[in-house]
Amino acid sequence: MATIFAQRPLTAERWFYLGMAGAILLVVFAGFAPSFYMRGIMAARAPMLPITPLVLLHGLLFTSWVLLFATQVSLISAGQRELHKRLGIIGFGLAVAMPIVGALAALNGVARHSGPPGFAPLVWLAIPLIDVPVFATLIAAGLYNRRVPQTHKRLMLIATIGMLMPAMGRLPRPEWVIFPVVILLTYSISLSALIAWDIRSQGRIHRATLWGGSFLIASWVFRLAIMQTPAWISFAGWAQSFVA
Repeated sequence: MATIFAQRPLTAERWFYLGMAGAILLVVFAGFAPSFYMRGIMAARAPMLPITPLVLLHGLLFTSWVLLFATQVSLISAGQRELHKRLGIIGFGLAVAMPIVGALAALNGVARHSGPPGFAPLVWLAIPLIDVPVFATLIAAGLYNRRVPQTHKRLMLIATIGMLMPAMGRLPRPEWVIFPVVILLTYSISLSALIAWDIRSQGRIHRATLWGGSFLIASWVFRLAIMQTPAWISFAGWAQSFVA
């Protein structure tokens, strides 16, 4: 691979996507190292819940996605488009499995009280459960536009950015940095980098960035708005009853 990169100089665009992929890998590893990747080796900031088979499967699937994303970015940067397309079959399989496992993990998390302190389990369920259709929608749009590279790569990046909140929420932070601030920082930094790249490379914000980023942010506004309402609590209790 090093020889391939040497023979194919990296453009600014490839450097951007490689940098974003590397940053995502770093954040995910740092966030989940104490509780998952290096569990029992690194000291955790808080008592950890047991890892059930479902939690393990969930972690392995989502880790596989992040690793595959970084691999796919690297293959395109190296000019390996055919291998990129072949590995896309694995990506499709993950994209089908992840929403199912993600929804089951979120619903089972209610009984485990897996949310952060200060949030009732059914209230917190709005965060991971609504992640499922948001991720699925962005990935479906990205795959649909796989023959439109500039749209495809942006939507796949935004979908992967959308997965960063669980990792970001586990990073050490001052007590005054409350959860909504973590959300704001995560997406303002990530999406601002993409917007800056759009303006530099195209002179405008790409429409995929505009609607994909707006959709992601709107989903969080929606979650925060409904998560403590009686209607949501009633729905969450009904949904959770299927796995109780």
